[in-house]
Amino acid sequence: MKIELTYGKDKITLDVDNQFLAGPLIQAKVSQSIPGTPCEIIRQSFMNPKKRPKLRDVVQGQRVGLVVSDELRVGLQEQIISCLLAEIAAGSPAEVFVFIATGSHHPEIYAKNIIAWIHQYAQELKLSYQVFPNQCEHQDDYITLGQTTYHTPVFVHKMWLSCPIRVHGHEAKYHYMNGYSCIDKHIVPGLSAHASIQANHKLALHHHDSVAGKNAWHQDPYRQNNPFSQDGKQCRKMSEKYLYDQATGTVKEAEIITFGLDMVSQKDKIFWIDCGDPDLVCQDVTAAVDKYLGFEVEKTKYLVQSPGGPPASETIYYVQNGFDMVIKGALLPGGEALVVAPCNGRPEVPENIRGICPDPESMELFWNTLVEYLDKPLEDWISFVDKNFKLFMWKTDRVIKLFKDSRIKIYLYSQLPDEVVRQGGFIPEHNPQQWIEERAARNDGKIRCVDEANKLCVLGK
Repeated sequence: MKIELTYGKDKITLDVDNQFLAGPLIQAKVSQSIPGTPCEIIRQSFMNPKKRPKLRDVVQGQRVGLVVSDELRVGLQEQIISCLLAEIAAGSPAEVFVFIATGSHHPEIYAKNIIAWIHQYAQELKLSYQVFPNQCEHQDDYITLGQTTYHTPVFVHKMWLSCPIRVHGHEAKYHYMNGYSCIDKHIVPGLSAHASIQANHKLALHHHDSVAGKNAWHQDPYRQNNPFSQDGKQCRKMSEKYLYDQATGTVKEAEIITFGLDMVSQKDKIFWIDCGDPDLVCQDVTAAVDKYLGFEVEKTKYLVQSPGGPPASETIYYVQNGFDMVIKGALLPGGEALVVAPCNGRPEVPENIRGICPDPESMELFWNTLVEYLDKPLEDWISFVDKNFKLFMWKTDRVIKLFKDSRIKIYLYSQLPDEVVRQGGFIPEHNPQQWIEERAARNDGKIRCVDEANKLCVLGK
């Protein structure tokens, strides 16, 4: 059977013997999308929000905060911004503060297009507005609200807290730590200080529970047990109790009006959409993501997968997300995976890290730490990371445990030099078709094929 996989901006076609193939190619169920353009679908959703009045009916004369996701995931951010700003403008607000939930990401890389779109649409609508990309190292931007039961200090952007009406525009998907990317993530990490993000991310070391498919809002009680997600849920709920007074520089308890828009989408298609009470939207979105992007399969010995197109395919750092989303659930212990991704990086990234990581900090904390601990006992790594955890190390933790605990071998078909691939414990592969044929000839197991693995979740039965 011919199998077509995404390879960066291109496609590659592989021929897999039907006797060796465990099932059809796993990919998003794109045929079930809602008819209409994204803007038509989004505007229609505003007509019937869940347990909330229409957004335009509550914003008159108020300061409204609108938060949208950054550009790490290519999505419908422009349409979300244009539609939500138009809906808000229809109610004649006093001003609109627009926030970009960059978390610890660099705004100059992951917010520049979004900032341009905000200016364009806000000016067309003649809104009084300001733009705030999150810059987590600017400690003066944040107010502390206490800590969660997981001891995460809750530092939230004070200008977000200054808005009595708070609106989320989000696109849901599976998430390698939070289980599902949902509205909660707009607060931590999205609009939080570094200390909050780091403490929350350390909970990813619970690598059996802080995983794709488990989330605090899931309808299945067993799948609610995710410390990373439970912590993020607490952070958002805490933030919704308080209003920041710019005149006094203090926070006080207040009645905050919240409104959430979320959807399951891919490229220019929307499969599911809802808006209104953020809690109800979060409850329903997990089931929607399961319906369109979730798969339960028998585990196999072999696997070939693509993370999808850029940015997912640009670096090993990004490609790793698919290890959690697919390899962890679909592959038997001791199995082998072939990952096809060019890992060619962004042209503005320094050559010595291009294709490995998106920036020097992730290179130092994820990659260099991975290289250092690959040949050391797993117990040494577990002790080190518990005492010295920093952002990006959760990825190191996942890769090391996949190699050492699950005994998985990962082959990488990419544009990276072989010596770089081997440094990280991966095995360079130059002929994907030959790789498949060699394993088929062994006659000791079947292979599963997955496209756009960073957007899906494959759970083993």
